[in-house]
Amino acid sequence: MRQLQQSARSGNGKSNNNHGPALRPRTERGLFAHRRLQYGLSALGAPLLYFPAEVQDQHTGMVMAGTHGDEVAAVVTLSCALRSLGAGQLRHHVILAVNPDGCQLGTRSNANGVDLNRNFATANWKSDGTIYRWNSAADERDVYLSTGTQAGSEPETDALCRLVHDLKPVWLVSIHEPLACVDDPQQSPLGHWLAERMELPLVTDLGYKTPGSFGTWCEEQQYPCITLEYPPISADAASEEYLAAMIELLCYTP
Repeated sequence: MRQLQQSARSGNGKSNNNHGPALRPRTERGLFAHRRLQYGLSALGAPLLYFPAEVQDQHTGMVMAGTHGDEVAAVVTLSCALRSLGAGQLRHHVILAVNPDGCQLGTRSNANGVDLNRNFATANWKSDGTIYRWNSAADERDVYLSTGTQAGSEPETDALCRLVHDLKPVWLVSIHEPLACVDDPQQSPLGHWLAERMELPLVTDLGYKTPGSFGTWCEEQQYPCITLEYPPISADAASEEYLAAMIELLCYTP
């Protein structure tokens, strides 16, 4: 991993071994080398975009970030990883910003004030809202967000569910911040791999209830989902520390 990390930082474009991807020189990583497709519109009319896997087989999964617009380290690091790969190397579908309005506005919620990760149409969805911290350094949860007028009410959650049903990924990794763990209820080989690569603990739950979450929706729909939680870390630090692991994830094969 350290060799690939050094290659990712230096941008020499060489594979670290016979099995790793040949990376684009860092001078060429300002733009994407990958096709992107639209799968819907946000509450404010922004295009919801995903990058389709270029090598698809029975192992094709999906990696996504930006469900909460204030969790920027995951978005930036995943973008850096994707831009480090040359055309034809991407093995899994990628969504950089599930919540583009929130990413633009700097809010956890979408433009309607809804926490998208409490809005999915699950059996345990609740209409009474959710409380979260002002930031990861705050001592208490005291900021109110809506969970939507009904389960699955938001265009972003509806579009994501339709896309997952259409693509049928064999696994999903949803990246968040700042709990510093790999939450994998199934304790899958990919979960163990992520925990090792990220040097984070592997857990089977986050220790509190998450009604209406994407992970719960995936479980009910029988899509294996891992929630990767970065620690509280800046985008600059994350794109240095975790870039190699994210590149490997986008090229992961069991």
